Amino acid sequence: MYILNNVVTGCSTPGLSKVLLILKNILNLVQIIGPILLIISLVITFTKLAKDPEEKKYIKSIKNSVLGIFFLFLVPVLVNSFMALSDNSIDVSRCWNAIADTKTNAQYIKTTDRELSPLLVNPDDYEKGEKRKPENDPNGGSSIEGTAMSYKDVVYDPNNVTKISNLTSAQLVKILNAYGSGANNFVPYASNYITAENKYHVNVFFLIGLNALESGWGTSAIARGCNNLGGVCQSPSHPSNGCGSNSNCAFAKFNSLGDFIDYNASMLNNNYLTPGGSYYEGTSLTQVYTKHYCPGCTEAAGSINTIATGLFNKAKTVM
Repeated sequence: MYILNNVVTGCSTPGLSKVLLILKNILNLVQIIGPILLIISLVITFTKLAKDPEEKKYIKSIKNSVLGIFFLFLVPVLVNSFMALSDNSIDVSRCWNAIADTKTNAQYIKTTDRELSPLLVNPDDYEKGEKRKPENDPNGGSSIEGTAMSYKDVVYDPNNVTKISNLTSAQLVKILNAYGSGANNFVPYASNYITAENKYHVNVFFLIGLNALESGWGTSAIARGCNNLGGVCQSPSHPSNGCGSNSNCAFAKFNSLGDFIDYNASMLNNNYLTPGGSYYEGTSLTQVYTKHYCPGCTEAAGSINTIATGLFNKAKTVM
């Protein structure tokens, strides 16, 4: 449903994320291309020195080239190490590390690159599907065996995001604090996420991954100004009230992030995860996200799964 262009989590502003991505790419290029060019220069200098062993300038040039190779290779390593060891409360290091974690371009939500279907303007008008049968019902349920990741009783299944995680709010707080990359921004809403998961049967790892990617862990402009974690369009229950717009709709304003979380999980349950829902295609992350929610956003779906899997893996370290 939301239009993305490789959102990077952990950055407080789009400008910062873009600048740091450019710097990171430059360092990567320097680390690869610089030493290669110097090695070529070194070979040429050795050839000249072989022809004229008495020429001292060639020896000095060789020393400079060797130092240059070492310097160009070492500087990016030192910068990356410094950022990794820095406190994630520093926005620059948090953003830098988030770029490394997600392996995506550091750009925030773009809402003008692609036309949305008019059906997406008002989520409140969607037709609700038939109530889904429990997963243990032999005549219903859409559980896909063999794909779930589990640790103790904690579950995440990217091929069936209706499976609840079985987490408590306290456990989720520990996981978010351990994850880093801005995840602690969601700590105050851990109970909202667990309540929404159990109320609407939307796996909390998937739901947080979705919201985190689309809002930069709550740091995007509409997340901070309108409690809108992903660009949901306005509706009668949630008017825009100056939250901005794209070419298709005005963005909805929510009373709180807790209000958004409940609304988002409800919308996913009614329209994307329940047979008969307006946009039901199945229960896998890919089916939910790339068919209608954000058509064709396969890379973003992969990033959501990366975040969700990372959160799940942190459960193993804190439980």
